Amino acid sequence: MSYQVIARKWRPQKFEDVTGQEVLTRTLQNSIEHARLHHAYLFSGARGVGKTTTARLVAKALNCHKATGPTPTPCAMTDATACASCREIAEGRSMDVLEIDAASNTGVDNVRDVIINSVAVAPARDRYKVFIIDEVHMLSGAAFNALLKTVEEPPPRVVFIMATTGAHKVPETISSRCQLFEFRTIATAKIAERLRVIADAEKISISDEAIREIARAGDGSMRDAQSGFDQVISFAGEEIKTEDVEKALGIAGADVLARVISGIAENKPAEALAIVDDLVMRGHNLRNFCRDVLGHLRDLLVVKVSGDPKLLDSSSMQTAELQKQATLFSESDLVRFFHSLAETEASLKEAANPRYQVEVGLVKLMEMRRLAPLADLVNRIAELESALRTGKPPAERKTSQAAPVSGSSKAGARPAALGGSSTVASAVVTEEVKEPVEAAAPTSGSPLDQIKAALVKQKRRLLNAALDAARHAELVGDDFSIEFTSETRHYRDTLAKTDNVKALREACSEVCGRDIAICFSIKDDDGQAPASSEKAELPSKQSARQAAAQNPIVQQVLRAFGGEIVDVKAL
Repeated sequence: MSYQVIARKWRPQKFEDVTGQEVLTRTLQNSIEHARLHHAYLFSGARGVGKTTTARLVAKALNCHKATGPTPTPCAMTDATACASCREIAEGRSMDVLEIDAASNTGVDNVRDVIINSVAVAPARDRYKVFIIDEVHMLSGAAFNALLKTVEEPPPRVVFIMATTGAHKVPETISSRCQLFEFRTIATAKIAERLRVIADAEKISISDEAIREIARAGDGSMRDAQSGFDQVISFAGEEIKTEDVEKALGIAGADVLARVISGIAENKPAEALAIVDDLVMRGHNLRNFCRDVLGHLRDLLVVKVSGDPKLLDSSSMQTAELQKQATLFSESDLVRFFHSLAETEASLKEAANPRYQVEVGLVKLMEMRRLAPLADLVNRIAELESALRTGKPPAERKTSQAAPVSGSSKAGARPAALGGSSTVASAVVTEEVKEPVEAAAPTSGSPLDQIKAALVKQKRRLLNAALDAARHAELVGDDFSIEFTSETRHYRDTLAKTDNVKALREACSEVCGRDIAICFSIKDDDGQAPASSEKAELPSKQSARQAAAQNPIVQQVLRAFGGEIVDVKAL
């Protein structure tokens, strides 16, 4: 006798053997036992989860000759005394149970010849004539229309069982006339239990860890897992180790996943390149590897959030090891990793060179740890504002590996991305850096403090920051003298703008009740006015400021963030 593959040899022969679909099989058995048969069934679900097998079991239950009528316990092929009807149905050669492949018989002529013209003919030997239509969603629109009336009102003793992996493609006019059964993907643990039964019966020596890897590779499909088991047996023989499973199926084992997680935690991009090179040299499928890492990240998130071992369906590691790895990351880290790697996995389908995609994808995961949470950045800005107001340095912070690099690189990256000249870029950067100084103004009782409070009331906090940067500011009579050093002259330039002078005079008039003249001066530490080169330099800076202010990109940024140009420097 020729060799028979495991998936066919171990096809379930009774309802109890259908793994992972207990609710559906119990419903069907009860309907058969209590004679509540429907004339049309629609089985939907993923590949390899038992749709066609269950359809054959229903056909056997309706036609088993050992019972006087439909029975929920038909003959099994392992029974030497199995009736002829059950044996022929199991072998796919029964005259009264017709299996039709809709993928190769899609037209209306096929439906008419195979179904419509023969549906009125009574069963040749069995009680019921059963039509099993596999991949029914592949039928054409005309074929569905031709089948519609027959499915709605078939002759007595005729049952339709339709199976599909795309239930949404079946017209509602058909599905509404059927009882719907949705077959779910099978849990990895249940697949592993079934593979252990097969391994013991076939006298295959294999560890539980290796069986779990094969079951995980099945991705919820019993047939895929059994086919993978066949492949591993062909590779390793009757003595199977975990390493044999990884080599034969090209999947990433627990040690590879541990290397990935360790590389991300320790920020070792070079480790990513070494991992991918090792996988390529061993002939692993890189897309499957990405899926394995995605599943592992999901398990880490489950451990981090709930810690319920029952939810770790596809894990290749023990719960204790997962809990140890999960402590290295936060929930937000794991979510970011998952979304980023999911994009990498999706791009592999059409990638010209998958290796490059996976390498960059893993390095990206490791670089993601350098990102600082937005809340931390806001807190740091608040501390800097407080330090500028009080003159006290901010407290030393114990930052993560990510914080210092991420914060500075992000702040500097935005202007570069906007493009434009170096003058424009510098103007935007200065606006971003100086804007936090606007935060607050004192409101105590001195004239200067009252002027600052009036500026705050006018929502001109930037002018407050410029006043704070002044070396000396004093209100004497009808003159408000503001003195700057050479190093802070750009604050003088800000205050000297026409609109700002007007706002400053209005604040002074509000406080003093009379018109006040604004006087600016610049003096170095020795009390002497700076060299006259400043006067020659000022027109060029003003022209540069005007050029920056007229740049459309700068205007867009200023409108978006409500900022002002503090200073312009040529880089």
